[in-house]
Amino acid sequence: MQTDSTKTARNQPAPRVLILCDFDGTVSVKDTVNRLVREHIASPEWRFHVKRYLRGEIGSKGVYEAVAPLIRMDRADLERFVTRHATLDPGFPRFLEWAASRGIDVKIVSDGFDATIETLFRNHGISGLEIFANRLILNGDGGVSIESPHYDPACGTCGTCKLQIIKRFRPLYDKIVLIGDGESDRHAAGAADIVLAMKDLFDYCAREEIPAIRTRDFSEVPFLLTRRVGAVAFDMDGTLVDSLDSIADAFNHMFAVLGYPPMSTDEVVRKTGISLLDFIKSFVPKEEGEHAVKVFRDYYDRIFLERTRMMPAAMETLNALDGTVTQGVVSNKRGAYARLLAEHLGFAGKMTRIIGAEDGFKAKPSAEMFDEFVREAGVAKENIVYVGDSPIDIQAARNAGIDAFALAGSIFSPEELAQHRPRRILRHISELPEALKPLI
Repeated sequence: MQTDSTKTARNQPAPRVLILCDFDGTVSVKDTVNRLVREHIASPEWRFHVKRYLRGEIGSKGVYEAVAPLIRMDRADLERFVTRHATLDPGFPRFLEWAASRGIDVKIVSDGFDATIETLFRNHGISGLEIFANRLILNGDGGVSIESPHYDPACGTCGTCKLQIIKRFRPLYDKIVLIGDGESDRHAAGAADIVLAMKDLFDYCAREEIPAIRTRDFSEVPFLLTRRVGAVAFDMDGTLVDSLDSIADAFNHMFAVLGYPPMSTDEVVRKTGISLLDFIKSFVPKEEGEHAVKVFRDYYDRIFLERTRMMPAAMETLNALDGTVTQGVVSNKRGAYARLLAEHLGFAGKMTRIIGAEDGFKAKPSAEMFDEFVREAGVAKENIVYVGDSPIDIQAARNAGIDAFALAGSIFSPEELAQHRPRRILRHISELPEALKPLI
């Protein structure tokens, strides 16, 4: 039976969505701008202007104005160049079909040249896309002119100001998505509602704490924008529970008993993403390994319940997700410890399965524990997300074919985690419920 609220929701118009796509390095797999300039200038003078750009003395518009008189190119040269050096992302045509089927507008925003874009699109039968780019004008005598109609003199960095384009279209759309890969996308990234970041743009967004989703190519875009996550697996230490000091204390007790120097909490955490047994093997002679494990566990058994607490907002996040997705734990913490802690802290009942070290599966970065969780959850891997706080969590999820959402914290920074290529970086676990929703 339909309620009044259900009828109202169904009668609401679909959100107006605009997707702005960078061109060089994004729609075109290869960057074309620098190569086009290099191949059509005989004078080395252009290098001087590029160096000024790299030093921040001029923006791309300044470079274009300086090098335009040096370029020699006619229409046939441009056609040959595009054929040789511009490669359309194979997933882009299907992406356009998907967007059109959902009433989503797509526009090109580029700090490159409109003539390159138009030529590549014509070669692939793509038409009807509005293009915002620098204007490359072939003068007919072998010379060219370059104009920048979308330049913002208040900034002066890019020939095409993508930030101003977002501001221009903001009143017309409910959501604006930016897909890009590099420097000319940086100013716009903070103004978009959703950023799908390729290559260096993902690292920039991590450093500037701009929420972004890493994507490899356009074949992933429709899925990433509409995915409904069905299950979430969590790492435990540093993600759900604050246990790092107690773990470091237990290791240092073990080191003291065995006559080894202590480690800081940071050192222990960075080196103990692997299982306890593997960690001890890397620091203790084989003949002392069994004794070392016993010393660690005897001490840890006495302190871990009273010295471990929930991470800030972790319980609230689990409560928010309860009943909406299947939840579980995949941890290199000994499974018996993980389950006792979950009971003690009050979240065991929310978990379909809590899997840890010595439960009959290889520890992370092996995929074995994840494969068991997938079987238990009954959800396809592409609709499962793993949330962890360290590089080994990202590596393990990748080995299992599962997307990792990396949680930046006091040990691993967003920039460090970005180097390991998770799907997303969260600044705080409280961001997770919103991050799991379909984006459009």
